[in-house]
Amino acid sequence: MAVTPVSPSAGQLIDKTFWDAQVFQQFTDLYASWTPFTSVWSGATTNPVLGNGTLDSAYMKIGKTAFVRLRLVFGTTTTVGNGLWGFTFPAAITPAYVQSLAGFCSNQLGTIRYVLGAYLTAGSGIFRVANSANSSGVSHNSPLAWANGDQLVLSGSFECS
Repeated sequence: MAVTPVSPSAGQLIDKTFWDAQVFQQFTDLYASWTPFTSVWSGATTNPVLGNGTLDSAYMKIGKTAFVRLRLVFGTTTTVGNGLWGFTFPAAITPAYVQSLAGFCSNQLGTIRYVLGAYLTAGSGIFRVANSANSSGVSHNSPLAWANGDQLVLSGSFECS
């Protein structure tokens, strides 16, 4: 529960109510737990199916800044769908503008790795994920042949609406 900071006037006493709202609560927010959320993973043509894979995502919002993390790990029954991938965010962290997140993907052994950048659209979530291997983006068959244990990780901060 972030409170807008105020500047005390000359001679104003700092009482408990002022202290709690303007100092204590601000620090409490910084130490709060991240909020987990369920992201919807989509494909431009056919949606992927998580199956027994995992999609772990959480955020912390402080003022108009959101900090977010998302990790997708493929299971043996995960299917990749078709087309470029996107992920949703909860309404509480709607991006204010076109922005980006950084990340990587790797195979299960970590011997194949690619740098990723996620394209956030205003009023939505992760519209598309681009990779360093080519400009076509991350999809069912790019930048690697996805298999059990492979992972995609995105994290960063951005301005919310």
